[in-house]
Amino acid sequence: MKKIPWLITIIAIITTIFVVYGAQSGRFFVNTKFSSNSQENSQEDSSLFVEAIHQTDNFYDIQVEYPQFNNTGENFNKKISDLITEKIETFKKESKDNYEARRTTAPTEEPLPENPLSPFDFICEWEPVQINDDYLSFVIRIYYFVGGAHGANEIYAFNYDLKNKKEITIIDFVNSSQQLFEKIAELSKENITSQLEGNGTVVDDFLKQMVEEGTKATQNNYKNFNFNYNSLIIYFQQYQVAPGVQGPMIVTLYKNTLDTNSIKSNYIK
Repeated sequence: MKKIPWLITIIAIITTIFVVYGAQSGRFFVNTKFSSNSQENSQEDSSLFVEAIHQTDNFYDIQVEYPQFNNTGENFNKKISDLITEKIETFKKESKDNYEARRTTAPTEEPLPENPLSPFDFICEWEPVQINDDYLSFVIRIYYFVGGAHGANEIYAFNYDLKNKKEITIIDFVNSSQQLFEKIAELSKENITSQLEGNGTVVDDFLKQMVEEGTKATQNNYKNFNFNYNSLIIYFQQYQVAPGVQGPMIVTLYKNTLDTNSIKSNYIK
């Protein structure tokens, strides 16, 4: 059998120690090194760490991972962690309140146990769209169930300019041009309508109005977006542009579509 070189063995042992330590402490350090064949992930070495929160008991099943960065301002990291903390606290309170309300109103002959038959779920995952020397662009997806007929899905996107140490808003993306913003809104409305019709949804007057309001060119409607070298990705929250059964809806506008509509941005070259 071919022997493993002693250096590789030492590296493997050290790596194992760090992984075990990270799992025990709830913090996982990741030294991300992306493939150079994609333009948006061209950075040779971008350090970040992933915070992990895991709680499983008789009442909750919480599984959370979200990123923190070593090369941004402290406020940016705090904004991300505060979002997660707030969402978990709200989830716990609503779960408890809803279950206690059910116990209080349960028939005397059919009392509910102190804890639910299965824990209430809270799942948070994140996905990078681009992480390089210039920009951080990533999305956080949250699913939770606090009782009722079904769970809820939420989506939050973040964009950061590493050179200028600032967050990037949709207004920044369109170079402060309301005209370009209106064009993006029109394309988004057309795309959402096409998606709904494509999955068999009847786009009646009520739904048309919902799409119209949800895609209107306001910063609040377009606060969740990502971008990379060849596309703009816009996330619409559940219930923002369609009934809840549709979940969050996503519009991807590729560079050729943006160019065709004369939508220029300094963030997509």
